[in-house]
Amino acid sequence: MRQKNVIQLLIRPHQMNMFEEQAEIGNSYELEANLKHYRNPQEVKRFLSLYKHGHMLPRGEVFSVLYKEHVYQLERVFDLLFLAKDYDTFFKTACWARDRINHGMFVLAFSVAVIQRDDTRDIILPPPYEVYPELFVDTTVIQQAYEARMRNQKGPVIIYHNFTSNINNYHDLLNYFTEDVGLSTYNTYLNYEYPIWMDLHKYGMTVQRRGEIFYYTRQQLLARYQMERLSNGLPGVETFHVNIHKPVMAGLNPHLRYRNGQEVPIRPEGMSVRDNDIAAIEEVKNIERRIQDAIDSGTFLQQTAEGPKRVFLKDLDVMDVLGNIIQGNKCSLNRKYFKSIYAMVLSLYGHMVDPKHTYGVAPGALEHFETAIRDPVYFGITKRVVQFFEMYKNQLKSYTRDELVVPGVKIESVDVDKIITYFDDFEFNLNNAMDVSTLEEAEQLDIRVRQQRLNHKPISAHITVNSEKNMKVLVRAYVAPKFDYLGRELTLDEKRHYMVELDRFPYEVVAGQNVIERNSRDSNAIVHDQLITSVLLKKVNDALEGKEPLYIGSTYRHCGFPERLLMPRGTKDGLPLTLYVVLTPYEAQDLNFHPSVISCGPGINYQDVDNKSLGYPFDRIIYEPHNFAIPNFYEKDIMVFHRTQEEINKA
Repeated sequence: MRQKNVIQLLIRPHQMNMFEEQAEIGNSYELEANLKHYRNPQEVKRFLSLYKHGHMLPRGEVFSVLYKEHVYQLERVFDLLFLAKDYDTFFKTACWARDRINHGMFVLAFSVAVIQRDDTRDIILPPPYEVYPELFVDTTVIQQAYEARMRNQKGPVIIYHNFTSNINNYHDLLNYFTEDVGLSTYNTYLNYEYPIWMDLHKYGMTVQRRGEIFYYTRQQLLARYQMERLSNGLPGVETFHVNIHKPVMAGLNPHLRYRNGQEVPIRPEGMSVRDNDIAAIEEVKNIERRIQDAIDSGTFLQQTAEGPKRVFLKDLDVMDVLGNIIQGNKCSLNRKYFKSIYAMVLSLYGHMVDPKHTYGVAPGALEHFETAIRDPVYFGITKRVVQFFEMYKNQLKSYTRDELVVPGVKIESVDVDKIITYFDDFEFNLNNAMDVSTLEEAEQLDIRVRQQRLNHKPISAHITVNSEKNMKVLVRAYVAPKFDYLGRELTLDEKRHYMVELDRFPYEVVAGQNVIERNSRDSNAIVHDQLITSVLLKKVNDALEGKEPLYIGSTYRHCGFPERLLMPRGTKDGLPLTLYVVLTPYEAQDLNFHPSVISCGPGINYQDVDNKSLGYPFDRIIYEPHNFAIPNFYEKDIMVFHRTQEEINKA
């Protein structure tokens, strides 16, 4: 029933609730009369003060997580939902809020609450591209859906969308990747898992290595994008600096339209960045300088109750502290001094066409996590962010041979299947984009979009290991380009910037020879495609009617890199890559690894079982590559071949 409740609350959130039971609960529920059912009644009163005085974002307006006033209101709504003492109160509050709060704000607050609450943690959320498809699907597709709806076409109505049908510049070559609904979902859920705005201390939560996770997830996404560019013969991402004198040459037409009819704005080529009413260029430069000074001097300025206090790098987990500062989350040492360079730059470039909000232009693609990846500028900003961390990493000593070697363990060989990528069809529902008058009308509607999405054949690996004793090891697998886009072979130190972690898993080797078998579908970096809403709802209804039980997967997780995109597209003749397999001692007792830990971290309130730096051993400068020629490291050249669907079918 809880699963069904959640699904129904997210069906057409822009319309008033058509499910009578939920609507009645929402209409009869009174927040003030139920203050005792919340862990902090004062927070409920704070919300009510805003709501009663009309200071909440109206329904129908566009919500952005980068607007301070929007975020302040979002926190108040989240407090209502998260601080409910029990599920019954949570559900009633959600029914009340759904029809009274801006729908974009409600969807975000409600989704994060479902993921973070203990009594809803196993609930499966509908895919965001079905909850609000207008942020994931081109306007041409939505328009065709409207037309089919107006003609009263009987379902299923299937609308085809081809990423390669409209290529006008080299950025469009990558549309199949940057506009992939799974990749945008990953970025969406990553920010649901670790919201910038959520104060963990306030809710008694803990996140191990939160700042380092912020760094590593962005670094890995950038590296994966760089590899996709290489598959298309494109150079790497340019270093990005906020510069009023250097126009942004990457234009963007997102081809998206908000629910209220406003277009997601187009950015013409050659525009220069200017101050806006959220961030100023000079302020961004000052904060960049403060961060650089902190890294170079080895000291950070912390805000305490007694006033500013200098703390030294040796006293801190620097990558974690640096990540929190750059992201500007509530765990930052000093949000007043360092602010959020990440959010500020996204805002500067996201709202370039109307910096002072003079003309009422809606938020740009960069101002939503659901749409940011569509913009090539996002990866330039990400590269600049990653460089701050590299400034610190470059001050560290290289790993020595003694630090890297594991005595008594040797990888004899690594055998990998032939890697083949291809495009195949993927369907999902557009029903939520259509307004309906009745529940009966909604049930008869069946409009879908069919897209060609990148995929790969399952990849099996066999790793042969000889060990002198029984021991627990952690197996890491990385892949990196062998050559740059000009065909020049990369050094190991150059490769480490493009290194993508494919998998990381614990294994117990025994004395003698071991053959470790691993399939790409079991990778701890990925999640599989989500169940579409109609299929999930049918499973729920079948369970409620006693036809078939609904099983909750103990390893299910929303957040994770899409399994389809684990490997880059490759080429017809084969894209040369280098595979690295690394064995290190595993010190935890439990051999169970949290799913998607590579691409999402362990998550809130989960224990991280690995004590190595994220990206180890390729996270520091490599002056002496021969130190990596050790028995517990293995290097292998591989090729990624791309085939058409017809070639796959013939094979």
